Amino acid sequence: MAQWTIKRRLLKSLIAFVAIFWIAGVVIAGLVVRHEVDEVFDSALRETTGQVVPIALHEYRIGRSSEAAIFGDAKQSLSFSRGHMHFLLRDKDGTILVASTGAPKDQLPPPTRNGFDNRGNFRYYARFLPTESKWIEVAQELHERRETAFGLWLALASPLLALLPIAAFAIWRTVGRATDPINSVSHELETRGGDYLEPIDGTGLPGELSPVADAINTLMSRLKAALDNERAFAANAAHELRNPIASARAQIQVLADNLLGTPEQARADNIASQLGQLGRRIEKLLQMSRAEAGLGQSRDRSDLFAIATLLVEDYRRRSDVGPRLRLETASDESCWVAMDQDALAIVLRNAIENAVNHGAATELIEVHIASNCTVKVVNACPAIAPDMLADLKGRFRRGALPNGPGSGLGLAIIDTIMRQAGGTVTLRSPAENRDDGFEISLTFPGAI
Repeated sequence: MAQWTIKRRLLKSLIAFVAIFWIAGVVIAGLVVRHEVDEVFDSALRETTGQVVPIALHEYRIGRSSEAAIFGDAKQSLSFSRGHMHFLLRDKDGTILVASTGAPKDQLPPPTRNGFDNRGNFRYYARFLPTESKWIEVAQELHERRETAFGLWLALASPLLALLPIAAFAIWRTVGRATDPINSVSHELETRGGDYLEPIDGTGLPGELSPVADAINTLMSRLKAALDNERAFAANAAHELRNPIASARAQIQVLADNLLGTPEQARADNIASQLGQLGRRIEKLLQMSRAEAGLGQSRDRSDLFAIATLLVEDYRRRSDVGPRLRLETASDESCWVAMDQDALAIVLRNAIENAVNHGAATELIEVHIASNCTVKVVNACPAIAPDMLADLKGRFRRGALPNGPGSGLGLAIIDTIMRQAGGTVTLRSPAENRDDGFEISLTFPGAI
């Protein structure tokens, strides 16, 4: 079922009502015009009859005295023209005595009463002349009335017909302006998320929407408080656990050194490794907590080239990385982006760490910085299926190696910070211009 909108329903309803009322108004106006035209023409027909009587009688008498030629049953034919009107002078038995030129020649039955009557294509007004014992009939062609009524109706309807599109446009504009606040509130809600729960600005909203906006703001305030408490708890717990875990790991490493050459050394080394993974996972939770708290929303400018160089040099000191991590830049000049230094460092560190943890141990890891400050981190690995690739930005996703190294939070942290900053993260597998590998492409906001 197609989704309906208030704006579309209002437009359809109002335009339909206006059109119906317009059509009804035009029809009623046409009926009124027709009635008024009939009254005017009937009045003219009655007045003309009074004027024609002496003329018709005079012609009848002249005709009798001169024994003029017969026109049908008529003794005289008279040229008479007044608005397509014609007259007939009849004897009491219906015989036509005098007829004007163009008068109906059909042998119609004589009138039986004074008044109006429609016969054929004419409207008649008949009057009995008692002193002469004769009937006088004045006939008018009906098409004259129809043409006059239609002309008047068209003159009335034409302005209305021209105004109908204007009325439809006015309705469209009025409904559009009336529903704009709904679209505004909808747009504001779309921008809200777990990392942005600021109240909706209710300034200028109509009375119908103000309670809705207030209720939404109250809900978001409660949700924001709950999320802030959750993040604060996670950050505090991770911070408090980090030092004890680091201390415990150091103690286990000392114990492992003391157990060197004994069967218990392997167990001590395993415990130290597990504590190391737990420490890194806690570090990721701290980064995720900072990311969700809005770390990426700062618009302070940072030197992308300098931070990337420091991070690459730091990773090269690791025995499992060394020279296989390579930094390539389009220029040695600084590349400034609109992102906080800590946020930028966390994004780049997680991208490089993802390549170290999931790339082939003996293959190159390439970090490219383009002239437009776009960063690409590429590592060698088997190609990842498209459905799995689309899911990697979620939390605790580890691709094809669910039990592999890493916490499954690195790409989620990158995506969260980049979205807050207004940048984009693109994942590709196979990597660009390769048959295998994995590529993270980072486009930063405000790059210069």
